[in-house]
Amino acid sequence: MNQLIAITAIAVGGAIGSVFRYLVGVWFLGRFGPGFPWGTMTINVLGAFLIGIVLQCAATRVGFSPYLRVFLATGILGGFTTFSTFAYEIYQLSSETISLQSGIYACSSVLLGVFAAYAGVMLVRSLSAL
Repeated sequence: MNQLIAITAIAVGGAIGSVFRYLVGVWFLGRFGPGFPWGTMTINVLGAFLIGIVLQCAATRVGFSPYLRVFLATGILGGFTTFSTFAYEIYQLSSETISLQSGIYACSSVLLGVFAAYAGVMLVRSLSAL
């Protein structure tokens, strides 16, 4: 794989994913307010679902180029999802002590994210069987 092409694909994809993350986050903040980080949780769960789809397609589809894989998975979805924001929001929700709300957010984000990645893989596998 040509590294310059791969890096360019990742950079362009990362820019697209980051802008999309910002827009989704702003929409959720305007819709639901700052009380709970619904935007980040949705972004990370959706990103996990989509990466399941992308990586399963890359593993099973002939003609799915390695450049498309890095553009989508590392670039767009890497820019779209955000572990650092997730970690900081857990800190914000817990303030001085770990709160029930921060625990619910952390656990539900991780569990829903793993389930979403699994669902993405299973979706591609079931469509491939048709």
